[in-house]
Amino acid sequence: MNIIRAGRAVVVRDRRMGTHLWFVLTDPDPLTGLVVMVALVTERPHTEKTVRLDAGDHSFVRHASNVDFGTARFAPSSKLSERLGRGVATLDADMSAGLLEQVCRGLLASSHTINEIAAYCRENFRT
Repeated sequence: MNIIRAGRAVVVRDRRMGTHLWFVLTDPDPLTGLVVMVALVTERPHTEKTVRLDAGDHSFVRHASNVDFGTARFAPSSKLSERLGRGVATLDADMSAGLLEQVCRGLLASSHTINEIAAYCRENFRT
């Protein structure tokens, strides 16, 4: 059984983006194994404000943060599992059902979400 599923929160270290919390929004696709994930970023004047989180909304959040729907992407669940095994990524506390629903609604509402991701998610969100 794959440990990567909708509602997981994964801290990923990446050369390009640095270390960020990523929310997994879909279960692995049964044919491709892909999931949709999106990054949480520190709130800045230029960051998207569709979904804003404060300390207490998730255990990782220590200050005002925004879900950056421009980062939404398909990711192979097998690669995420492999990164967890190598210590390049770590699991954080799962999202609450309410937070998962809020972020999923935000992804569909955001003008920053690419069309391919939004179309896939409309068909595959379980919330």
